Formats: sequence, C-alpha cells, structure tokens
Amino acid sequence: MSLWGAGCLAAAIAISTGCSNAADQGSSGAERTAQPSATPAAATAAAPEAAVPTPSATAAPAVKSVSLIPEVREYSGSGSGYELDGVNVQANYSADQTLPLGVFLPETMIRFEQDGRTAWGTADKHNYITLIKLSSEKGATGGRFEPGIDPGLLKFKEYEGSSVEGNRRVEAFIFTAHEDSYRAEIHIQDEQRDKLLPLFTSMLSGMEYMEKQPPIKPGIFFKVPDVGSSPGNKQALQETLDCIAAWSAGDKEKFAKAMIDPKLGEALQFLLDHKNIYRFHKLTVVGIPVEGTKRAAFLVEFTKMTSEGYITDSNNEISLLLNKQGEWKIANID
Repeated sequence: MSLWGAGCLAAAIAISTGCSNAADQGSSGAERTAQPSATPAAATAAAPEAAVPTPSATAAPAVKSVSLIPEVREYSGSGSGYELDGVNVQANYSADQTLPLGVFLPETMIRFEQDGRTAWGTADKHNYITLIKLSSEKGATGGRFEPGIDPGLLKFKEYEGSSVEGNRRVEAFIFTAHEDSYRAEIHIQDEQRDKLLPLFTSMLSGMEYMEKQPPIKPGIFFKVPDVGSSPGNKQALQETLDCIAAWSAGDKEKFAKAMIDPKLGEALQFLLDHKNIYRFHKLTVVGIPVEGTKRAAFLVEFTKMTSEGYITDSNNEISLLLNKQGEWKIANID
C-alpha cells in the first residue's frame, strides 16, 4: 500500500463535500431516502399505468451490487492517508487490541476502548468504528438491526442494517476475513453523518489483517566480531556497539553522543521515536576502512516489532568517519 492509499483508500475523501466510496453510491447524510424496488413484469402488465405504485421508505432495497470490503489483505507494514478538508492527513495502521484486524487511522483521530471493544474515532469518543468476531460475541441476539434506508449504504453487499443507540445511529456490516465472520459497526451522530460517514466507510474498506504475535525480547544477542588488535579498529567497534546499545534501549542522549554531528543525531531520531522493539542478532565488519574509501562500516541485522505488533527482519549499514580528534564516529545508518 502506498502512502496515499491502497484498495478503497486510494480514493481521496473530501469531507467538506461528503465525497467518498459511500458517497459515490448515493448521499450518506441529509439526502437519505429509501431505495425503490423494481416492479415485477407480471404486475406491470396486469395493472393500468395509473396504478404504478409510488416508491416509499418501506420499499425493498435494490439488489446489493457493491462490496464495501472486497478483500481483507495481509498488513504489509505500509502506511496510508486521506484528504480531509483539502488537507492531506497521514494515516497509520492501528490494530484491534484483541482481533487480528486493523484500520488505517487518521492522525486526527484516536484509538480507545468502548464497551470492551477497540474503537477508532473522534477525540470526543462520540463517533467511532468497532469490530467484533461474531462467533465469539456474548449475549448476541437476532434482529438487533433493522433494515437501513440510507441509499449510500444499501448497495453494499455487507450492509446488515441499522439501529438507534442514544443520540447515535449504528450502521452494521457483516464481512469475512480469513474464513472468520465479523461485524463492523459505525456509531455516528446524525449531525456528524455527512462529514464522517464517508471517512468511516473508507476506513472499513481499507481494513487489513495481522495475526497477533508474542512480543520479542529486545537487546543485543550477537557475538562481537573480531576486528584485530588495532586501537583504531577497536574504537570503531566500540562506538558501533555503543550506538546499537542506545538504539536498542531507546536512549536518545547516548545515541546522539555516538554521532559525528549533532544534526545527524536529530535526523536519525526516527529510529527511536516510534516505540519499536529491536532484537539485534548479528554484526558483521564491512571494513575499517572500507576498501577504497575513508569510512568504516558494519552491517547490523535485527528483528523489529512495531508498536502495533508487526514483526519484520531487516538490516542497516552503520557507517563511521574520523572526526577532528581522530576518533571514529557514526556518520550514517542506512
């Protein structure tokens, strides 16, 4: 998934005008009307033209033809974004705290707990999305949701219906992910419907799957490589080890001290800023110095677990240069 969308998220959401995947199917707010049913051919032939019934709010909805959640893909570690009120807003993967699912949450919204479930929504917690695995729902009763009348939702194959919840309406959708059935619920106030329903439906359409994994143990778990007896080589190795130790511990001050330039330390702080867990398992000498250059380099290999539980194996080359005092200092981590 690219930064500005994947799947349904690729369609930008213009909140100020109510445009979205849902809005493309019909207004999801003030213009809510019933979807008229098709008149059977036999009835049309038997009845005079003047007797053709007028569509009403109780008419059966049209055949559902649009998938809100066509496929729940495996999370790949990427990010996404939305266009809100003409401004590009970053969205990061936010995992359900109990289910193997997550949505791309705009940085303008929050994740919180609501009625024992993970919820994603507005900072005031009045408008939000929740998910539930149907086979594990306790106290579920049939007929909770009545047929909906919003034409922007009626066309979705997953749409189950709606219900009233205090000063909010709950819109429900049934979908399948990795052979399990789930229900997604949009809890939304009427006055926020036009503004937020397009965003919430796009968040659901871009949902991704990620199995929960046990936390990895952070730290350094490699054998220190042999760099010979040269004092310069040993100092380069020690500087690299200090840098990795600070990186693993998230110690910004010690991490910055290993850098050849304070500005470099600031530029590389992102390695420590995202609450990731690192387990370093191999360090290899590339060269002290690397042949044909004036820099030294080590290759460090590690396993990383993000704050959302996504685990990857990766590596970085740590480059060093000599400072004015003749000491090797970190010049880049790439």
